[in-house]
Amino acid sequence: MKKPYEGHEIAYQRMRKKGILVWGQKGSGTTGKSCRAETNNFLKDVLSQPWAPQSGRVIELGCGTGPILRWVCKRGFSGVGIDVSKTAIAMAKEQSKGLDIKFRQGDVCNLNTKSFGKFDVVIDGLCLHCITDTKDRGVYLDNVFKILKDGGLFVLLTMCGPMYRKRFYEVCKGHKIVKKVVYVPFEDKSYGMLSKFNGKNYLPSRYIGHWKDILGEVHRAGFESKLIRYNANNRKDFCGTLTVGALKYH
Repeated sequence: MKKPYEGHEIAYQRMRKKGILVWGQKGSGTTGKSCRAETNNFLKDVLSQPWAPQSGRVIELGCGTGPILRWVCKRGFSGVGIDVSKTAIAMAKEQSKGLDIKFRQGDVCNLNTKSFGKFDVVIDGLCLHCITDTKDRGVYLDNVFKILKDGGLFVLLTMCGPMYRKRFYEVCKGHKIVKKVVYVPFEDKSYGMLSKFNGKNYLPSRYIGHWKDILGEVHRAGFESKLIRYNANNRKDFCGTLTVGALKYH
């Protein structure tokens, strides 16, 4: 059975047909930015810290079409991008010509970590909130720990709670939220973890845990959070965002 997050392949196929270059890009046929302004600003800040690596190897897990990885690799790093979507990887390769980046399709919860070697920086490319199963989240963070050098930098970019539920039901019509997990209507039974509500099948899509709980996950996985930014939800967004720069314990 497919993992719920493998459904991103469907989304990237739609993006490609519409000419959309990066996730979240508005409109089509335009040049996608290297990454969103808030992500850009956090990356600038975290990489300017005295404890952050200034060069070396960086890997992005859940890289999509590669905007975040391209931004970092233009500043002196060599990169590897991993995404579960083969279409996203194809698009990333097309958009990253001339840069020292290799892209590979792969499941971030089922990596042969020994084959990758060690990295100076591991970036979560808005990936962790797409992993809704508790065990899978633990495996994912363990994989991050295994491929990161001692003292290396883990950059986490994720959606988080508390949620503004009224806004959620306004912008996500037809979706459900149960125990911090967002469910979307989905009838393809080749995917695992489907749940039934009111006689209809739903696929778990996003985990919107409280930001303090997510920091706890990061700490238990063996990382010390050094730079933390939490942006609360507002009337435009149903959830907040959490950005973290953490070091692997020696």
